[in-house]
This record gives sequence, structure tokens and C-alpha cells, in this order.
Amino acid sequence: MLRIGIIGTGGMGNHHASEFSKMKDVKVVACCDISEQRRKAFAEKWKVPAVYADYHEMLEKEDLDGVAVVTVDDMHAPISIAAIEKGIPVLCEKPMATNLSDAKRMLEAAKKKGVINMINFSYRSSSGLQAASKVVSQGKIGNLKHVESSYLQSWLVSRSWGDWRTSEGWLWRLSTKHGSMGALGDIGVHIYDLTSFLCGDFGQIYCKLKTFDKGVPENRIGEYVLDANDSFVSAVIFKNGALGTITASRWATGQINSLRARVYGDKGAIEIDLDRAYDEYRICVGQKNIDKAVWKTVKCPPTSNNYQRFIKAIKTGRNDPSDFENGVKIQAYLEASFESDRLGRWVNIEI
Repeated sequence: MLRIGIIGTGGMGNHHASEFSKMKDVKVVACCDISEQRRKAFAEKWKVPAVYADYHEMLEKEDLDGVAVVTVDDMHAPISIAAIEKGIPVLCEKPMATNLSDAKRMLEAAKKKGVINMINFSYRSSSGLQAASKVVSQGKIGNLKHVESSYLQSWLVSRSWGDWRTSEGWLWRLSTKHGSMGALGDIGVHIYDLTSFLCGDFGQIYCKLKTFDKGVPENRIGEYVLDANDSFVSAVIFKNGALGTITASRWATGQINSLRARVYGDKGAIEIDLDRAYDEYRICVGQKNIDKAVWKTVKCPPTSNNYQRFIKAIKTGRNDPSDFENGVKIQAYLEASFESDRLGRWVNIEI
């Protein structure tokens, strides 16, 4: 039986517990949160025997086979490194860190200790995305020319997930002082990972970030100053020469949680639309189909989700492709995006 600890018992922490609870050979044995109310409710809901307010104490006292770090963004690095120093495998939520330097420290620590590590880019659980990535990497749509991808949410204009004005779980995402990197770090990190997983590494980026007026007096609610970015548009030149646009927003009315990527090569095209289905992709290949713009929908068999792959990595001692090394790459894209917005020009990706 693998013993798992979860640090951070909010919405995503509960999702982690739910996924781990489905596995017969896995048990969540410890949890930690700075909020007494949250950690007690979590422990009661998932029947977790050991409950902590201090992650250092939990890592010191518990015999853990793995730990999930599901805290606010700016705590990912210190908690992950603390677990790694104890030799405990880490599944860290995205973004990996709040800056590239911390992400590199996390990777270096994991390499030095030889500890299993993984970033929870949750949309890699899509069997459609996994299959589409193989189609592209095998050259079935030829040399890539043009890419268009987006991640659109509407929680700033809808109450589909609750009211951000009264929920601490949403408010922190709007405040840089509370560790948020805004829409870029929250959902942009997902669409950057999805796009690079499909199309290859970024070489250059030109990004524009935007924070909109939310109609709140003094642009704050209590201790939360609402200064984190809400939307961004990025132009990307991939290392393989393709050109792409990547966008994300929390203001996309009518789009609750919509991810889409369309990839065009000189021998065909492929589309992923996770709002429509997780287990399929659309493809247009073959000259007859290309001439008439005929698309085929391909259904894909189930694949292991991220939680199952993390457990597999622990058991086999081999990292999943969504590891810290990949996380550092995505962190470099985020950092270059902030720099590009600040400078108002193209920025080379440097890792």
C-alpha cells in the first residue's frame, strides 16, 4: 500500500484525494493546511488519520511514499524542495513555481536526490491529446506551419463556479501579493503545456498581458488587491519554424472551461477541443480530404490519468514525461511572457 500525503486541502486538494481514493493500492494517510477549518473538513471527508498545520512537521513525522503539493503558487517551491530533501516523491500542482530560478532549484534538488517528480498538467490526462501528440510527432500532418490554441474561462462574468467576490478560493487568483501569476500562471500554463506537447518547443514569444477593471472600489476586496492579469495574447515562433498564437482569458463569456488547439502542417491538420470531448481528435489528411476540407473524428481508447502515472512512476522509479524538467521549460515560457510584456518586444526563450 502506497502512503500519500496531501499538502493543501482546498478544491484541487479534494480532487487529488478523490483520484487517489479510486486506486486500491493507494491511501491518503496525511494532510496539511494552514486553515484549521479546511484541513479538518478534508480529513473527515476522506478519512485521513493524520492532520497537520505545518508541512515541515508532516514531512518529518509521517512515513510517506509520495506527496501532492496543492497549495497557492508561491509555496510550490519551498514545500516541494522540503519533501525532496526527505527523499519523498512529489506531484506538484502547476505552475511549478512563481519564477524560473525557483523552478530550476526544484529540478536540481530532485536530480541530486534522485527523487521521482511530476507536475500536474491535468489536461495530459486526455486520451485525445495523448493520441494527437503522437500523430504530430510521427509527421503524419507534415511540417508544422501554423498553430492556434486557446484556454477560455468565464468565472469573472459568471457564477458557474461560485462568486469570486465572496470566495477566498478565487480571490487569491486575482492578487499578485497572494502568490498569483494571474491568468498566465493559472490557465496560460496549461495551454502552453498543451501546445508545446502537441507542437514542440517554443523558440521566441511576444506576449501582451491585460488586467481589466472589475468594478470593485479601489480595486480591492479586503486584503486582496485585484492586480493579477486577467487575459493574455501570445505570438510564438516554435523551434521547428511554425508560427502560432496562444490566448487565454477569464472574461470569455459563455466559455466555462474551454481548451482548443488547431495545428496545421503541409500534409494535413489536427484539432483538439477538450470542451467537446477528452477522448477524441479531428484530423484532415490525404489530398482528397484536404482538397474538399473533409475532417475525420478519431475516438481514442482511455489512457492513464496523471495520478495513475504518478503512482506508476513511484513504483517503477522512472519519471513521467510531465516531470520537473518539462515544468522548467513551461516556467521559462511564463517568464519570457512577462518579460516580453514588460519590454514590448519579442523575447528568446532561454532555459
